[in-house]
Amino acid sequence: MRRWKPKFALGLWFGLLLLLGALAGAGYVGFRFAQTLTRAPDEWPVNLSLYGDLLLLVGLLLLVGLLAYRVIGGFTLVYEMDRNGVYVRWLGNRAVIPLSQIERVDIGAPGARMPWRPVQGIGSYWGQGRTAGGQQMHLFSSRAPKKALLIKTSGDAYAISPREQDAFVQDLEQRRKLGVVKPLTSRIETGRVFSYAFWNDPLVRWTLLLAFGLNLLLLGWLAAQYPDLAATIEMRFNAAGQVAELRPRHQVLFLPLAALLLSLLNTGIGMTLYRREPSGARLLTLASVVIQVLFGVAIAGVVL
Repeated sequence: MRRWKPKFALGLWFGLLLLLGALAGAGYVGFRFAQTLTRAPDEWPVNLSLYGDLLLLVGLLLLVGLLAYRVIGGFTLVYEMDRNGVYVRWLGNRAVIPLSQIERVDIGAPGARMPWRPVQGIGSYWGQGRTAGGQQMHLFSSRAPKKALLIKTSGDAYAISPREQDAFVQDLEQRRKLGVVKPLTSRIETGRVFSYAFWNDPLVRWTLLLAFGLNLLLLGWLAAQYPDLAATIEMRFNAAGQVAELRPRHQVLFLPLAALLLSLLNTGIGMTLYRREPSGARLLTLASVVIQVLFGVAIAGVVL
């Protein structure tokens, strides 16, 4: 089996530069936020300004994760070829292009339509687009489709960018003439490290987005109400519904934190279970939404 690295592209190094900038920004905002929380809990300046810092920190951390995925994916991108197919590997994933299904190889795909065009090329070109003729195009290239090598099958097209492109094409044509030893099916094999099957489930993805979105909204509402709370608030009640104990107001902040930790726990268990019990994993993510609602009701009962 022969292996080719992708052609050099500035997008990979641009992505690395953006990643370092996002890391620096997240570090700065995180340090400032942590300094605030080093005070005694009853001195925490909880308000919408601090909540804004939290949102900024969360956004920067998400950006760091996204950029890291793109950059590492670009550095691990590699093409392989044997008697049966062409294989694209990145971050533990593998795309299989059967030699028996390849109809032609073109240089460049002018007029191609790509998803997320403004951020394409950071790390590598990724996702699925359309050729000018409307054929679905899978992007596995370090360069734009108009400069990439386009492998066309009866169904899809694949944009790749191997070094020594001419040698790659010659080797591909020679292997096609020799014929395949074992027929393959076109597919993408996802690695287990990132639990792609779990995150690609629409129900899982949307329920988790809803759960964590509700948690952020709950924190924002609490931050807006917090400056007007008394120093001590009613947080325990007896069986008759009467106040049993007063607690410092900062303890109400631990309720959305507990809801977040429970949702994270459910997510971790769901990722572990998904391959064996996808229905159970989906129920756990739905439970994360219910947890946020129940904790929201509890916090409203304390604050209002």
